[in-house]
Amino acid sequence: MVTVNGQSEDVAGQTVLDFLKARKAPVENIVVERNGDIVHKAEFDKVTLESGDKIELISFVGGG
Repeated sequence: MVTVNGQSEDVAGQTVLDFLKARKAPVENIVVERNGDIVHKAEFDKVTLESGDKIELISFVGGG
C-alpha cells in the first residue's frame, strides 16, 4: 500500500506517470513529493511507487 495525501491506496508497482494518468491528474500542473523528496517531471515515467511510500500531490490553480 502507498499513502497518497494521507489515504492508503493499492498503487505499488505503478510508475508515477501511470498513477497520475489513472487519476486523470493534470501532469503538467502537479508536483509530486515521494517520501519527502520532489519527483522531477522528467522522472515521472522512471520512478516506480513502492509499498510503504508516502506520496503528496500538490496542484497549482490559476486565479486572480
